[in-house]
Amino acid sequence: MTANRHLALLYLFLSLVPCAFAQGARQGRDALGALRDALEQDGFRVTYGSAEPMNLAEMWCAGAPGVDSAWYSNYEPYIDLRVPKAADDPLPQPNFQLRPDEAIVLIGPTPPPIKYFGFHLFLSTKVYPDGSRHPLHATLGDAVNNLTIKTMGPTPFNSLVALIFTPDKGTDARIRAALQRSGYPEAVINTMVFPASMLNLGHGESADELRITIRNGPVWQTDDGDAYVADPPLTIMRVTPNNPVDLNPFPAPPLRVRGTGRTEMDLMNKLGELRARIVAANSGLDAADLGSHPYWYEGYDYIQRGVDPAGDTRDAFFLTAGWVPEFGSADEITLGDGEFLMVYGANHVATGKATYMSINVYASETAKLTIGTVIDDDLQGTATPYFPPGDPGAKEMYAYKVSRNCGKDEPACLQLSVDNCPRLTIDRDTILGLVFRLYAEPATKVGPAMTEILYDRVIKFSPRSSKRH
Repeated sequence: MTANRHLALLYLFLSLVPCAFAQGARQGRDALGALRDALEQDGFRVTYGSAEPMNLAEMWCAGAPGVDSAWYSNYEPYIDLRVPKAADDPLPQPNFQLRPDEAIVLIGPTPPPIKYFGFHLFLSTKVYPDGSRHPLHATLGDAVNNLTIKTMGPTPFNSLVALIFTPDKGTDARIRAALQRSGYPEAVINTMVFPASMLNLGHGESADELRITIRNGPVWQTDDGDAYVADPPLTIMRVTPNNPVDLNPFPAPPLRVRGTGRTEMDLMNKLGELRARIVAANSGLDAADLGSHPYWYEGYDYIQRGVDPAGDTRDAFFLTAGWVPEFGSADEITLGDGEFLMVYGANHVATGKATYMSINVYASETAKLTIGTVIDDDLQGTATPYFPPGDPGAKEMYAYKVSRNCGKDEPACLQLSVDNCPRLTIDRDTILGLVFRLYAEPATKVGPAMTEILYDRVIKFSPRSSKRH
């Protein structure tokens, strides 16, 4: 990101906050420089990192070294914080170690309007008591998301924010004071805790590795959104005390509680009706039901069991179907000529159990690459043709076709395709997997509870002469 662009964005955001903050910026020094000076005057050393797009799909398609698959990611990039290796080593890297008295600070605007964004703390590798280091990429508690973030704008989007990532209360208090002396209002300051009580903090072979990622919804629908991800306008600092301090670690923060007690089970018989009507509408074809399986649920569970979830989040509930063996689903499915899938179930946004949902289809045997996505906006009204007029359940359900060859202007049909990826061809032998993502129940501001969700379903339809499924 160019310095001029960053300064222009900063002054734009200053114009949206109280006069005292804007006045401070007009007094001969930009707020970021004032913050650095305030931190250094308080005995901290400041080392700068960066925020970079991380697009595994694009990297795999380009044949990037060391990227052996897209690993079931969305095609749109996430954003990784690249943190200096240490106060005396400015090399930025996505996996980093942290002293018990250090902090990472992020300053900048939140993303443009989108269905979801979240700042996630990960335990990337952990050193267990026997001295062995294991990859985990498991979440350390709750994210700060668009439903919970502290900003001063009229919405959580395009709003100035400061985030402090630290294990220590004293370090947090000193950085908050420096931010406010520099003109950053307390109302934009957020703290995310690296829980010292469950981590091996420090530097060296015995210390755990950490990671910070900004996760976003699956569709950046504006030029501003694409630009934000391609060149994130964020300042990243490693902040290190120059002298020893008395540690006062935060306890592990309480978790937001999943669930409201209200389930989608009232729609279970309606789901059976929808299945019967889908099958009846395709009565000349063989129908094979495929199961769906819950996964990616709780990072603390994975950490205790030493199981690598490859990037869970408490902000969501996930289901898998088809060939996603790493995450609980081992039905090997392909789509030959004349074959297609029907995915159906509750529209979890319409039922109030999610802020957004998406269905991703992957070429999952080797590439693990997205070859088709639909979101809840696409699902509205798609179950209506299968129900009598005025049926109240129709608006809370969906039914969507997945095919290698959708008909011209065929409604509610996802045609599988590969754009800008010469390494991959979709044909009758491509093994498919599906991932259903349900993000951020509005009432709880965290992912929905497993027990309150009616699982999405899949039917494979084949010509009567075909035995493949």
